[in-house]
Amino acid sequence: MKIRFFILSLVIPLAVFSCTPKEIDPDKPEDGTEQQPVDPEPEPEPEPEPAKHLDPVPLSFVEKGKFDIDFTYDESAAEWTLTTTGTDPYIYTSALSADLEEGLRVLSFDYICTSVISDLQVFYGRAISEARSRHFGSIPATPVGAWRNYSCTIASDRLSFGWGKAGDNLRLDFGNKKGVKIQIRNFQVREMNEAELAAYQAEIQKAQGKDAEAARIDDYLGRSFPCAVTSVVVGASEVEIKGRTDGGSGYFLADIAPWEDITEMSTFPNVTAINGSSFSINLPRTVSRDGLAGYDRLLSRFAIVKADGSLCSKARYAGEIYSVGSPSAVKPKSKKGLGGFVYNENIADLDDLGIGSVTVNIVLNSVVNTVRKGNYSIAYPFCGTTYYMDSGYTSQLDLFMRECGKRGIVVSAILLNRQSDTNSSATPVLKHPENDGGNYSMPNLTTAAAVNVYAAALDFLAKRYSTQAGGRIHHWILHNEVDAQKEWTNMGDQPELRYMDEYVKSMRICHNIAHKYDPSAYVLISLTHSWARKEMQYASKSLLEDLCRFGSAEGDFRWGVAYHPYPQNLAKPEFWNDDTSSTYSMNSNYCTFKNLEVVDAWVRDNAHFYNGKEKRILFLSENGTNSPSYSESDLAKQAAGAAWAWKKTAALEGIDGIQWHNWRDNRGEGGLRIGLRRFPDDPDDPNGRKPSWYVWEAAGTSKEATVFDQYLPVIGIGSWNDIFETVQ
Repeated sequence: MKIRFFILSLVIPLAVFSCTPKEIDPDKPEDGTEQQPVDPEPEPEPEPEPAKHLDPVPLSFVEKGKFDIDFTYDESAAEWTLTTTGTDPYIYTSALSADLEEGLRVLSFDYICTSVISDLQVFYGRAISEARSRHFGSIPATPVGAWRNYSCTIASDRLSFGWGKAGDNLRLDFGNKKGVKIQIRNFQVREMNEAELAAYQAEIQKAQGKDAEAARIDDYLGRSFPCAVTSVVVGASEVEIKGRTDGGSGYFLADIAPWEDITEMSTFPNVTAINGSSFSINLPRTVSRDGLAGYDRLLSRFAIVKADGSLCSKARYAGEIYSVGSPSAVKPKSKKGLGGFVYNENIADLDDLGIGSVTVNIVLNSVVNTVRKGNYSIAYPFCGTTYYMDSGYTSQLDLFMRECGKRGIVVSAILLNRQSDTNSSATPVLKHPENDGGNYSMPNLTTAAAVNVYAAALDFLAKRYSTQAGGRIHHWILHNEVDAQKEWTNMGDQPELRYMDEYVKSMRICHNIAHKYDPSAYVLISLTHSWARKEMQYASKSLLEDLCRFGSAEGDFRWGVAYHPYPQNLAKPEFWNDDTSSTYSMNSNYCTFKNLEVVDAWVRDNAHFYNGKEKRILFLSENGTNSPSYSESDLAKQAAGAAWAWKKTAALEGIDGIQWHNWRDNRGEGGLRIGLRRFPDDPDDPNGRKPSWYVWEAAGTSKEATVFDQYLPVIGIGSWNDIFETVQ
């Protein structure tokens, strides 16, 4: 199930007072006569008002709307017992009977639960939406019979969402595991204690600091500098950097590593003197620095600075990279693909469906470890440090990659970084220090050691999967739905440019390492259907424009788009009727199957081309329509959606491929049935082919018209030409 979030915007009201007093000579009365000053009688200090304490407001659970959860209430003990019955458990509170006092800003309860609940997500009613929700992290297990308190500050959420009025309620989502029992009492909204208030004030200050850093990044990207680094060429053993100054003296070339933030640096420790107004400097490709015995400058960007720490140019990454191999660029033999591919008993579908491309998830911290342990047995030296790769995980990838390789199928690897335990000691190293939950984390690029672990895992994969015969990763998708980062690439609450600055570093590391082995490799940004609307943290279109800015400032690179044009409501298959906010405007709130023309138009605009010359790759890398049930009507609606999606994909020149997600229905997706096959454990037809499977089989073949045209009445149109519109 696709879980969506928002980015928090703190609004700090400032009171400004001003007055213009009358000028008075204190030694002269207003009547003009002289007078000795008289000391005024001291006014008694007012008695401090006693602090007003607010009574907490109790909350209760209700039966209506609950899902995958049961509950009972013991009135004598005033105690709730909740038991999860599925993998997407949530329950609602009763509506508030009156407006809450402003000072009631903490959601709190006492609980007993012998199992860890991975996350508590709170949705703020009345209108429940992912954009009005927040994750508060895990609920720790308790010793048997021992009560513990769980509290979360909702002060900022109350401000952002205007929550707390009579009639408002909450929805609480308790993790993602079936069979968990939690007892709850003293369930209430209360005022902050001193420690919580201090922490809240510190968070406000921290948010203001992040905003200031984002403003400095914005200034850096837009500023004109007197000097410029014009090219960076990474050779087999040296890096050649060329550029120009304004003819002045005292300039230095700074080597800036990924763990260094250019806008926050007051000194640049790794510099080389520049002589002349035009320069060409050759540096060794590897160097010992920051605890790394063999740091590879392939990962660096270079800028011109002065000894006082002032920045005199934008930084520039490598534009040319020496490659140990030269596999030719490969285009999918068909635009038709599958998403989330794994090796299973349906492998023949690759042939039967005529699949030209697939995506595969790769969890990086299931690949790499910092120590030899269990299956982490493949020693891999990298930049002076030896890491250990998982032989079992790798053998499964080998099997999958070979099956794709022998069929000429283009593979896009989705790189994920699980923030929770993976039995690898690399997990806490790779977890971003500002991560505050979610399924996956932004990679930690804040230290040399963390960057090296990340780079080692990428280097291992890029080297291993760089030939068509042995299996090849053609495209690298980083990471998942980055506009909904709180769930899928979590870095905590961030201003957009501060988040993108970190994300671009991740893309650049992957891009440059992949190009060591494959000069035609692409890295792709993964985005949801929220086009110009900030449904979660950010809007997809805005992030794409950010990427263009970074590329323009620091040298363009081969990046493309991995877009997810699900219907606005993933559960509803009739997007042609339901997606009312998916319009044919470049500022449409959403871009779904209904209006694919929008993202197609964006990628075909030569203002967005790679180096202004080459259209960027656009894959619809995760998308599908739901069959709410296995009724004939619901299955027909899903199949009609698949036919629509194919017709548009095939006709729109900017779209290079569509990977249908899922291959088969998955119990872990919150009740959705978006696969081409039924659930493997379906009692009536396990793993059975759905009508959408036959649509996908016919797509692009001589059977297309016969199979597709039966779904025209389902959509309510007379011709497939009727689905196309012009973007305004």
